Amino acid sequence: MIFRYFKVRHQDMVFLKFILEAYEGMNVMSTVDNVAGIIRIAIMGGFETDMDALLAELGQQVSMEAVLWDEAPSF
Repeated sequence: MIFRYFKVRHQDMVFLKFILEAYEGMNVMSTVDNVAGIIRIAIMGGFETDMDALLAELGQQVSMEAVLWDEAPSF
């Protein structure tokens, strides 16, 4: 599984969630930081190329900035 992180506007989160859910089995989107507007898209193995094309197309419709995100807990 490959994880990609994006900063998106709050008003676009629901739109992206509905679109990405339509591609069931290819990915799972979740919010990792609601305040900052950071989402994580977990891409299932074998679907990287298809998801890259889909994300590029979605990036034409909504503002999606790729970001680095460290999921390791900080204590």
